[in-house]
Amino acid sequence: MELETQEARTLLFLKERGEAWAEEVEREMGLDPSTLMRAVLGLSQRGYLSVREERSFLLSLTEEGRKYAKEGLPERRLLKKLAEGEKPVEELGDREEAAIALGWLRRKGLAEVAEGRVRLTGRGEEALSGEWPEEELLRRLSEGDLSLPALPPEGEVLERRGLVEVKERTRRLLSLTEEGRRVAGEVRLQEEVTELTHEMLVTGRWKEVRFKRYDPSEGVPPLRPGRIHPQQRIIKEVREALLAMGFVEIKSRAVESEFWNFDALFQAQDHPAREIHSNFTLSRPSRTKLPPRDLVRRVARAHERGVEGSTGWGYRFDPQVSRRAVLCSQTTAATVRYLSSHPHPPLKVFCIDRVYRHERIDYKHLAEFYQCEGIVMDEGLTFRDMLGYLKLILTTLGFERVRFRPGYFPFTEPSVEAEVYHPKRREWVEVLGAGMFRPELLRPLGVKHPVLAWGIGLSRLAMMRLGLEDIRDLFCNDLEALQHWGMGGG
Repeated sequence: MELETQEARTLLFLKERGEAWAEEVEREMGLDPSTLMRAVLGLSQRGYLSVREERSFLLSLTEEGRKYAKEGLPERRLLKKLAEGEKPVEELGDREEAAIALGWLRRKGLAEVAEGRVRLTGRGEEALSGEWPEEELLRRLSEGDLSLPALPPEGEVLERRGLVEVKERTRRLLSLTEEGRRVAGEVRLQEEVTELTHEMLVTGRWKEVRFKRYDPSEGVPPLRPGRIHPQQRIIKEVREALLAMGFVEIKSRAVESEFWNFDALFQAQDHPAREIHSNFTLSRPSRTKLPPRDLVRRVARAHERGVEGSTGWGYRFDPQVSRRAVLCSQTTAATVRYLSSHPHPPLKVFCIDRVYRHERIDYKHLAEFYQCEGIVMDEGLTFRDMLGYLKLILTTLGFERVRFRPGYFPFTEPSVEAEVYHPKRREWVEVLGAGMFRPELLRPLGVKHPVLAWGIGLSRLAMMRLGLEDIRDLFCNDLEALQHWGMGGG
């Protein structure tokens, strides 16, 4: 019976027990997990052993989660404050925490903002009494870690918010098959050694032991399990930060019409400003469907004659140009498309997707890259509000020093560029562009309230995090480099 020593020990152990959990076998036999699993694999391949897996989730509070378990969730504290009566936005307390709390209350439909004041909805008044599922889970976790057979929805929410850490565990129940029980009755345990010692030669004990077979020609491959790409981890971090701030995610389209990609953004059909985003034109499909005729007519009027005192571009708008199909060159097309069907405040959405531009590929340019775009619409928003949002977004992403300088973008006025300080390079790096949408963009869409818009180049953000100088390295297949970046877990 050619069994390894640990295989034979495991077989005999299970002969006495019938079945046992893997961790129980490890503990009582004094084996480490890898040694036991090698034995289990060998026995199961021979048909001597069956393995049944049972998954569970271990939940524990993070440092921030312990704080909220003690003090209460920010949205619960704000809800209690609003129970005293509606409050001006500026009187909600700490700006960052108030933004998070208000975002979650509005997301749950428990509060609303009108004319710069926050008040409870009917659902909000009902929510004053009773315990939310998230609060119940936080309370239970404050008494100690929990092991659950499945991760509840409130657990997923708290994990996304960084309040709960979730570890998935798999338990394995080992049991002998009928063939395994038969073989176990024939097994005789013999000591197995891996080296011949002087003591064995002197005493003659080498005759009583079995030497473990060893093949020196076999190489041991490096262990490189599948991992999430570093750039995708950073994108996930940005997405979770924005969701925690109360933004709603929308999706972009790979193929877009020139109407949404350019015309709706008040970029003239014959103006050099359109060349800022050199685009890929498609041959198939070469044409797209236009939105309702009335919307096209309003956009055309803004281009030809302007709105609210502006003169427009002063040329004859051609709807056939608007129908041309292009690869989406900016995620602003997605946010503006969404804005056209949701013209009333409040609105706070973002889009993370790939965009395509006819760029010459070099150390700082790619023809395909990720972009994050967001808009916020509400009554009475000002340029100062926009700077506050931008600083909150960047500090949430981990940048401690942020500064702004004037910028230019064809569809925003005023516009600004945000820079963050790079401590390793000891210099300021531009990471974000933003501005207030121009009336020529908003009025044709039927939007009557101010809208702030911002965009982040996620590839540049990834380069900063990973210490890269060449953007092309983001798409390398060098496994050693990916391991060195240390970003691939999860």
